[in-house]
Amino acid sequence: MDKRDYYEILGVSKGATQDEIKKAFRKKAIELHPDKDTGDEAKFKELGEAYEVLGNTEKRQAYDQFGHAAGADQAGGGNPYGAGSNPFGQGSPFGDGSQYDFSGFGGGGINDIFDMFFRGAQNQARDVEVSLTIEFMEAVKGTTKELSLRINDKQAGGRKNEEIKIKIPAGIDDGQSIKLEGKGEINSQGQRGDMYVHIRVRPDKNFRREGPHIISEITLDMVDAALGCDTDIQTLDGEVTIKTPAGSSEGKIVKLTGKGMPIVGSNTLGDHLIVIHISIPKKLNSKQKKILEEYRTVSKKHFW
Repeated sequence: MDKRDYYEILGVSKGATQDEIKKAFRKKAIELHPDKDTGDEAKFKELGEAYEVLGNTEKRQAYDQFGHAAGADQAGGGNPYGAGSNPFGQGSPFGDGSQYDFSGFGGGGINDIFDMFFRGAQNQARDVEVSLTIEFMEAVKGTTKELSLRINDKQAGGRKNEEIKIKIPAGIDDGQSIKLEGKGEINSQGQRGDMYVHIRVRPDKNFRREGPHIISEITLDMVDAALGCDTDIQTLDGEVTIKTPAGSSEGKIVKLTGKGMPIVGSNTLGDHLIVIHISIPKKLNSKQKKILEEYRTVSKKHFW
């Protein structure tokens, strides 16, 4: 059976930092430890194998280049470490009978890992996750919210009420999160985890958002579309008048540069895109019909 990709086992991307890899390993190790109800011995060992490689910078570089074949001889001189050589050294997890080197966690090897991560899990300063729903215009302008929460305080032996102020930056998008360091649970030593506030933004009746850009729609009479006209529209900054170009067709987009959403962490704004729809009357009175008939006649004569 082919080995699973080590990044997949740890649940991280290939661009993950070493710290992200370590945190992912820690989380999964606690979950998969055989002593837990959710434990799985086979996956636990597989996880250890993956971390032994990706948790070591040099081994990770070789794995990124050669995959699971990194330690094998490469026919035709393909192994840059020399025929028969193993870039991971003795005890590589790529060969049979592998032994894993977890020296980075102390001299006790893998047992030390679980002294730190599993057996100590109950005393961790755990993170807290909360959800917060805001209005669309609050996401546009930014706002400050205050939450009343009950935080687990193991040092005090119970829960305590806390008022948490959350500064929400202008331009935040639905589904983004804000990290508040040191606002999570408190362990018996007084250490605190972090708080992650997951933002939900209510939709707006006038605007739709796509990344930093705002999209709205207007409907023009077919004559206004043909001749062009001044049209009042709503923007994030209030009502403005725009000139729609003559000859506008269904679906044409008018762009208002720099009138979109603020981009978090910069002074840049997205654009406001206005989608034009054309209204064609279903019923005409006699005068309207006569004018259009004359227009059709003139157009055909002009064309021929």
